[in-house]
Amino acid sequence: MTKRELVIAAFEAMRDDYPALTTTLGTVEKTLEVLCGVAAAELLGGGEVPLPGIGKLKAKKAAARKGRNPQTGEAMDIPAGKKVQFVPGKELKNALKR
Repeated sequence: MTKRELVIAAFEAMRDDYPALTTTLGTVEKTLEVLCGVAAAELLGGGEVPLPGIGKLKAKKAAARKGRNPQTGEAMDIPAGKKVQFVPGKELKNALKR
């Protein structure tokens, strides 16, 4: 799914579920951008971002490790840093098992 497809799907769902709302594609797109910015800031600060009904995103420390350059095969040191981890919620886990 592309960003545009996500915006259109959210717009159509909002239009169908909340017909009294005067929502435009532009409003939905801006809302998505703002939510992503807030989520990124929270993750950069080391926090968690809940995704209701889906799970959550967590910032996790990654230890330094050895790796290989995939093009040359040369060994290299990968420094410690942060990575984002997705933790699926109970509802999503159960739905995927079916």
